[in-house]
Amino acid sequence: MNVTFQLHTALQIQTPAGRVTSLQCKIQSGQSVEQALQALGLQIDPEGTLIVVDHQNVDLDYRPKDGDIIHLIPAIAGG
Repeated sequence: MNVTFQLHTALQIQTPAGRVTSLQCKIQSGQSVEQALQALGLQIDPEGTLIVVDHQNVDLDYRPKDGDIIHLIPAIAGG
């Protein structure tokens, strides 16, 4: 299955070729968001990051479906 992680604000990755705002990956059926992130080498703070699929908040245990776009949105404090 193919899923896309959309990286928002502080989670975006700066490379010499430019800013990476999304990552596509292949996952096994039944694999969780947490397992997919580990395979990509990404670590997020689950307490400080919204995980959103189809306008619904999900958690690290969510099992993506083929073609899902998973938004990782860090909580950012401002004033």
